[in-house]
Amino acid sequence: MTERSFVLSGATAVGKPAVGLGPRPRCHESSPVVDLDPGASGSIDNVTPQDSTNQLLTIGEFGRRARLTTKALRIYDDLGLLRPATTDSSNKYRYYDIDQLDTARLIGLLRGTDMSLHDISRLLDAATTDRRAAIDVLDQHLGDLESHHSARRLLVRHIHSILRKEHHIMFETRTRSVDAQRVMSIQRRLHGSETDAFVREAKAAFTAHLDGVEPIGPFILVFHGVVDDDNDGPIEAMLGCPDSIQPTEIIGIRTEPAHDEAFTTITKAQWDFPAILAAYDAVACSPEATTRPGSTLSCREVYLAEPEAIGDDDLICDIAFPLA
Repeated sequence: MTERSFVLSGATAVGKPAVGLGPRPRCHESSPVVDLDPGASGSIDNVTPQDSTNQLLTIGEFGRRARLTTKALRIYDDLGLLRPATTDSSNKYRYYDIDQLDTARLIGLLRGTDMSLHDISRLLDAATTDRRAAIDVLDQHLGDLESHHSARRLLVRHIHSILRKEHHIMFETRTRSVDAQRVMSIQRRLHGSETDAFVREAKAAFTAHLDGVEPIGPFILVFHGVVDDDNDGPIEAMLGCPDSIQPTEIIGIRTEPAHDEAFTTITKAQWDFPAILAAYDAVACSPEATTRPGSTLSCREVYLAEPEAIGDDDLICDIAFPLA
């Protein structure tokens, strides 16, 4: 499952990408060097000036040559991504080996592709022992970028239809009646970047608690509030269960009320962020939903398949809005 976060705006649940560290500037700014004494040179040598081996550079000079800001270098140091060769114990100034420039420049290039610091760390770790594994990390990132670009294209097509006042041809909205159901439930307040881990945890907890007993109905993810980098929901995972299943310290048992809902079924490609925004919008703005507003139940994703087990053109879930 790709990492996503969700925002509930009025009756519409929409997604917003998790925000990481911003991209580095295209050109290094000629700002004052913080980790450099006034009047000091840009580098210090352990050996003769003609020998570039073991040459140490101040953080400012190193950043200039690597085309990275000193702020970025401090972050990379704190995260263990690129540590200085040495730090002066008396004044905490950082000094980098000239041989670290290739790694620093590579990090800058990878950040330019929007690769996360976590994946950059994976790539750098792999590159020290297995170049093929490092290339695999890069290829996986490229595949993710292409998938996200396709998802944005789908969303733009949906926006085109809005501007042209056309029918939402990509999504057929229907209605159905849903019976009351006894469900296992795990609710959590969390931010967008934590959603995927929560889903994996909830599914594992439900499976373990059922202990071989068949669930009743599909896995459902319910958004009771805003879930993004600034807001924490809550979000609820639900799975139908028989009367023999009892609550635990982690899993609650409740009855989901009977209700009607408007829904559309989407493919895995349409489910990928941000294409999924179009599906939520199409259902929320459909005549089926707008003529029966005001339900006390929250919008949801009703899963038909595991994302890892299907292709982009296969059906993955229903986007559903309960009706009043």
